[in-house]
Amino acid sequence: MALRNALLLAAAALCQRHLLVHAAPSESTVQACHAIADQLPEGRVAYPLQLPYIAETQRYWSLALRELRPACIVSPQDTEQVAAAVRVLANRADVPFTVKSGGHDPNPGHSSIDDGVLIAMHEMVGATYDAETGHAYVKPAGEWNDVLGDLEPSGVTVVGGRLGVVGVGGLLLQGGLSFLSAQYGLAADSIVGWETVMANGSIVNIDAKAQPELAVAMKGSGSQFGIVTQFTIEAHPIGQVWGGARLYDPSKKGALFAALHNFVPANADDPKSAVIFTDLAITLNGTGNIMFYFSEGPDKPTSGPLKEFLDIPPLLDLTKTQSYAQLLKANGDLSSLSVARTSFRTFTIPYIPTNPGLYAEISAKWRDISSARSPSLAGQQSEARGGNAMGLRASDPDRLVLELQCGWLNGRDDATLYALSRDMTDWLQSRMPAWLAQAGLPGDAYMPLFMNDAAGDQNVTGSYRGYARFKELQEGMDPLGLFATRAGGYKY
Repeated sequence: MALRNALLLAAAALCQRHLLVHAAPSESTVQACHAIADQLPEGRVAYPLQLPYIAETQRYWSLALRELRPACIVSPQDTEQVAAAVRVLANRADVPFTVKSGGHDPNPGHSSIDDGVLIAMHEMVGATYDAETGHAYVKPAGEWNDVLGDLEPSGVTVVGGRLGVVGVGGLLLQGGLSFLSAQYGLAADSIVGWETVMANGSIVNIDAKAQPELAVAMKGSGSQFGIVTQFTIEAHPIGQVWGGARLYDPSKKGALFAALHNFVPANADDPKSAVIFTDLAITLNGTGNIMFYFSEGPDKPTSGPLKEFLDIPPLLDLTKTQSYAQLLKANGDLSSLSVARTSFRTFTIPYIPTNPGLYAEISAKWRDISSARSPSLAGQQSEARGGNAMGLRASDPDRLVLELQCGWLNGRDDATLYALSRDMTDWLQSRMPAWLAQAGLPGDAYMPLFMNDAAGDQNVTGSYRGYARFKELQEGMDPLGLFATRAGGYKY
């Protein structure tokens, strides 16, 4: 499957630090913090100016989120402590809160909050493997480096992030594309159980076989159904793999776009290959492309869908044979070189066999990144595993998911960069009728948004074909609207 995404960087000049003016938390919020502290062991709740508080507010990938100031930070060690905090919040209807796993989502208010309660899950991290069941038990916090490192000694892995630094809980709850998705579907599709703290503070174990309709809704709806404190996930054997990053100069852009276009249909013949296609536009330093390659197996491919890419001479070649965990760690280390304020925005377009110039058109419209992935192979695996909230099906046409990722330094430019990415998706929307016609698809062809790559103001759940039923299920599990109205994240 073509797991291709483009990381768009628009770097700005050096700037002075942008200071935010924060309102004081409400008295009710302050009382909620103290009430939670009374229910938990000493040291589980931190306040401004305390070292644990300062450390946690700096554990965000986007620098912009490090400026937000919660009223207090709750750091539970186990599921019961999460439940105790939720029970306090459920009795205080005017207290806003949010939950943070890895802190990779750059949208303000999703895993970050001003003047509310932040439940930071950073101590609930890692994975264990049960060889008898073939399942991995995965905690929600930390990053994929933690999970893959824990599973590697057992010779297994789970469908998860392609960059080791990506957070665990957010990727799993919002769908999750993986190097393994052509074989096993989205990351969420391999989940068979969710240990979940409900809106009333009770702890339930949701089982995919026993509750199939709810399981479909939870595979890609985000954090609206409760706080997941452990995932039970199908594990898969894996050995040495070949892959890594290659850097290309701008003169190779046309050849790379051509290889990308040919990769989409050819990938069906080799679902164990994948790429992340990255088209960079860096304001002060020109342009270029970084490709992240993956092939399951120890040998460099000499044929198949990757060959056209690998025949293009790079400026720098970091590909090699290594363990799966090593590959994702190296990918994440490279992506972490950018330290900036960050935004995501996404759009879905059809794959058009007769229009190989589509990617250059998008790149030229805004010299930023376009990340192309073809979810049709993932749709086959998703449907075979019972389906997910995004509604991917085996009969779907090939689609390209574009991710616009912007990075900048000056907080005074926040509104400008958010507006530029909105302008880009507005333009994409205006081109959609012509692209659908070129692809031979009806005007109402299903093109859902991909939550992991979306901006906070995009109506992701509204693009799902199962929206009405998922909304009904969410309201049934959260009748007072604890997660629907007071917590961060996408909503039905």
